[in-house]
Amino acid sequence: MKSLFHSVLLVFLFSLVSCQTTKEPSVQTTDETKTDNLAPKDILPPPGGEGEIILNEKGEEVQNHTGEIPFFQKKSDLPQEVFRVYIASDSYMVRQIRHTDKIRRKPDAGGDELSKEEMKKYDLLSFVDDGIISIGLNTVTGKLESIAFDRRVPRINDIAKIIQNDASRFNYEHSSKDGSPLITRFLVTYQIRLYPGKTRDEIKQMLQKKK
Repeated sequence: MKSLFHSVLLVFLFSLVSCQTTKEPSVQTTDETKTDNLAPKDILPPPGGEGEIILNEKGEEVQNHTGEIPFFQKKSDLPQEVFRVYIASDSYMVRQIRHTDKIRRKPDAGGDELSKEEMKKYDLLSFVDDGIISIGLNTVTGKLESIAFDRRVPRINDIAKIIQNDASRFNYEHSSKDGSPLITRFLVTYQIRLYPGKTRDEIKQMLQKKK
């Protein structure tokens, strides 16, 4: 727990002196959000490029539209980006934005729920962060062979571990006749959302007690 409070302290101090953190709308169930969900959604181009199919965490085909969170809507500028994952204590969502004809993530509802549960203990303040994971698969078996952060690492070390563990549990279906992988290196981009479970004064008091 010591590392958790150190991480919270760093993020708390960072939030006091910087406004650079990306602001994304949370996935909520307010009456206003429900009303918005009933409104017509404008279809947007696939993030991965024209002709790409988008799959969600259940393996279902979905469309890019204005009702999606901005993280899922935006065009991909990374050619190796294949998956986007959004994690909060109340939500776990995946979008596969490229190469659905070659590789697909196997649905894992139980694992998704566990990743959501891991986020709950970090719901101390309002915070949005992201990270990018580079995945390497064995060229023969298609199983995970290497995993590392690429470009972006979350500012909270414990969150970075959750993301890395989450990406390492993924299993894939390969579309070749013999089951060998057609795609062996790709990126998984993550966005995490924390909710304010305590006030700033409460966090200050909690951190002072831990010292």
